[in-house]
Amino acid sequence: MHAAFAARERTEAPAPGRWRLTGREQDVLALLGQGLSNAEIAAELHLGVTTVKTHIANLMPKTGATNRVHLAVLAARELTERTGD
Repeated sequence: MHAAFAARERTEAPAPGRWRLTGREQDVLALLGQGLSNAEIAAELHLGVTTVKTHIANLMPKTGATNRVHLAVLAARELTERTGD
């Protein structure tokens, strides 16, 4: 197995309540978890698409996500845990 993939498998995402996110990162993460695209998130939050991409890039190491899909899954789980659905 390639070393990068092995390292990813060993990395566990922090528990959702333990992420230290800014308010804007929380907003972006919540909308990402709802399945919105970067452009839709930008429109909803009145941001540029590049700014949304920057927030998503910053969220990756904070949450332990390895890619956008993984981040969206983590966000959806957090949303579900908060609402109890």
